[in-house]
Parts: sequence; C-alpha cells; structure tokens
Amino acid sequence: MSLHLLRFDPDPRRCQAWFRQEGLLDRDASDDGYAWHALLTAAFGRELAPKPFRLLDRPGRPPQLLAYSARDSGALTDHAEAFCDPLVYAALNIISLAGKPMPGFAEGRRLGFEARVRPVVRTDGPRGRDSIVERDAYVVACERAGEGPRPDPAEVFATWTTDRLAAGGAEVQAIRLAAIEGDRVLRRGAPNADGGRPLVPVRGHSAVLVGTLTVRDAQAFAALLARGVGRHRAFGYGMLLLSPPEA
Repeated sequence: MSLHLLRFDPDPRRCQAWFRQEGLLDRDASDDGYAWHALLTAAFGRELAPKPFRLLDRPGRPPQLLAYSARDSGALTDHAEAFCDPLVYAALNIISLAGKPMPGFAEGRRLGFEARVRPVVRTDGPRGRDSIVERDAYVVACERAGEGPRPDPAEVFATWTTDRLAAGGAEVQAIRLAAIEGDRVLRRGAPNADGGRPLVPVRGHSAVLVGTLTVRDAQAFAALLARGVGRHRAFGYGMLLLSPPEA
C-alpha cells in the first residue's frame, strides 16, 4: 500500500467559525482534536479523512496540519472540489493542499522520530473482560505502585511508546519526553434517551516523545506509519514524524 504525507495550511479564523457553528468548541476541553477530526471528515468523508494527523500550532507562525493517507493530494482535492461544503473547503485551504509519496524504509535503517501520543491502557472493568475500559497509563502506573514511590511520568510514557514502536517493527535506541500536558478531550459518550451520543470531556495526558529508532521489520514499520502509535489516532495523536537520526 502506498502512503502519502499531506500538508494542510488551514485558515484559523474560518476553522474557528466552522467549529463554532458545529458546536465543537467546549470550555471543558483543552484539546480540539475532535474538532479537527470532524472538519477532516466533513471535507473528505469518513473513509477518506486522513489519519493519523498532527496539528503543529507554533507561536508566531501559522498552523500546519500534517497527515498520512493512502490517497494522494490530487485524489483528496478532487473529492473535496466535488462534494465539500464551501466553508470547510476554505477553512482547510484545500486549494493549497500539498503532498508527497513516502518511501519504504529497509530493515536496519536508523531514523529520528517524534510522536504526540495519548498513553492509555485497556483494563478489565467492573464486569471483567465484558466491560473493558480505557485508562490513562500514568494513573494505572501509580495504582500499581501502591504505597511505594510514585513513578516518573517520563519513564512511564517512554516505556509505553517504546513498547508500541517495538510491536510495529521498530527498535528504540534513544527516547526522551519533550512535552507533557494534562488535558481534557472531547469524545462521543454513550447514547442518550434520544439515541444521540453527546460529546463528553475525558481527562488524561498527552505527551510528545522524541528519539532515534532502527527499523527491524520493514513491513510492520510501514503498517505502523500508516496506522499510527496507540489509540485516538483519528483525533490528532499517534502520527510518527520522521527525521534524520541524531549523530
């Protein structure tokens, strides 16, 4: 399967206008990944919406939205031109959408990486395996520590990320925590009496990990790039950004 790296240069004012119209701005949420997910879905449909994606919101510079997709920029532009709402088209600035094909990475290739992740683990709920719940990895680590010293969040998140990269065919040589934030994200809750699924805030941590890895399984690593690291990949987490390795 071919993989393409896409770059959007969205218009912040129009994006906020669309978020507001759709009721996606919530004071109880400090992360707007759900709003960006909804905007991409509105532009391209559920099947074509690029994921994983990463919003790069840098002080003093316009935002960028990077994403991986099995479709190239031309195919996505054609779809948006035919079917997209005009405000959505303008908000994502689709006319300037750029993309490039990603190469394959052979076994033994060393790469630098950066990933923004939401470290969660799935544990049995009150009814055992019939009620599995998703919980913040650091909260679970603290509970397992019991009365002992509290674990170092940098170590917890680095181990969590290393394990998932290993499952995706990559061996980590170096890794460090570059940023951590306790936040609340919006997700669809359980159906209500009307059959709808209201948005509810969910607490947890987001973390940015950077480091160096070596590809050990080329096929598994290609699948990892396309899939992303961990869960919540459709909401701005898990995109693996690559760079030359540090000397």
